[in-house]
Amino acid sequence: MFEIIRRELKNLRSPLYRNSIYISLSSLTTALAGFVFWAVAARLYPAGDVGVASAVVSALNLTFQLSMLGMNHALIRFYPEYRERAAGTALFVTSIASLVFSLSYGLLMVTVKSFSGLKPSLFLIVFVIFSVVGTSYNVLSTYAISRRKAEHSFVQSLLFSARFAFLFVLTALGALGIISSFGLGLLLGLAYALIFIGGVSPGFDRGFLREAFRFSLGNYLAGIASSASNYLMPTLILSMLGREEAAYFYIAFAVGNLILFVPNAINTSFFVEGSHGLENMGQTLRKAIVFSYAYLAFVTLFVWLFGEYILRFFGEGYVGGLGLLILMVLGGFFVVPVNFSITVLNIQKRVREIVVINVTKAVLFLGLSYLLVSRFGIEGVGWAWIGSYLLLLFMIIVVIFGRK
Repeated sequence: MFEIIRRELKNLRSPLYRNSIYISLSSLTTALAGFVFWAVAARLYPAGDVGVASAVVSALNLTFQLSMLGMNHALIRFYPEYRERAAGTALFVTSIASLVFSLSYGLLMVTVKSFSGLKPSLFLIVFVIFSVVGTSYNVLSTYAISRRKAEHSFVQSLLFSARFAFLFVLTALGALGIISSFGLGLLLGLAYALIFIGGVSPGFDRGFLREAFRFSLGNYLAGIASSASNYLMPTLILSMLGREEAAYFYIAFAVGNLILFVPNAINTSFFVEGSHGLENMGQTLRKAIVFSYAYLAFVTLFVWLFGEYILRFFGEGYVGGLGLLILMVLGGFFVVPVNFSITVLNIQKRVREIVVINVTKAVLFLGLSYLLVSRFGIEGVGWAWIGSYLLLLFMIIVVIFGRK
């Protein structure tokens, strides 16, 4: 393993690793800024407001996922053929979808008792606007990555990271101040993309849509299933355990997901290169997994030793999420092979299997979490995380790839 790492370090300028580095930097910047954002929010706002805002931000992220319609995967997979026509079509279609989904979801949320402290009309306007902004931000970030120019995505993440500054001037708005700060950060990143990435304007290319439809639809359904369980979890915790536990869960879960930013970056770059045509895919995949596991081993040790101090950064009460954080870290060793397997299936255009995997994951994760949270508190989510990915890995090895 160490010999492979030593040899591959000499090839850091190749498109695979260059894109991976910028995607990793983007993910790291966003994650660290997210920690700062929620740490500042936890110190400036009551835990109840943080709990409500975390559920709304998760709902915003879910509307981003819904609105993308699988176009993020289709844009990467078909960009080499359709180029800017694909990007313009994706921007147009997802913007319309974002208006529809955010308005529908926002109207549903204002009827929920847990969000009764928010002014319905103002909340709905903010929710819809930031949903469209965030969706466009994601499309243009994906466009930059598909062009092998992930440095633009990195700059977007730097500007998005400035969102914590808005928290200081919006405290009077309570939970809505946290939500607005999040959205204003997205607006900064979108403004940069529109000005500096260039080459994209909303359009409609029927040829791209015809070829990408089945691929994007399958990935759309798979993406919804994969993301919905994560984004709905704060609302589940909020309803089952209360506002403060929802805040403690959200921070620990976010830190736990941070462990995957490097493997996810390598995975995305692997997808880009595979879409452009990659020789020796099996060998490249093995190297990518070796690097991912080497990184995970280091992070696991780090979290084991210093996880308590990381959580205490957000406030003394957030240390209660340490058990969940440790379980999330251990579960990462099962998440990595599952995610790389999905990317291989995407390169092979085996969309049906991807849908099966992600729907199974959603059912397992949500179902196990519901059963275990009532017994183990927020640590039940960690056990559900490990159990669902372990079962998924077994299914992938034995059922999906075992048949070929």
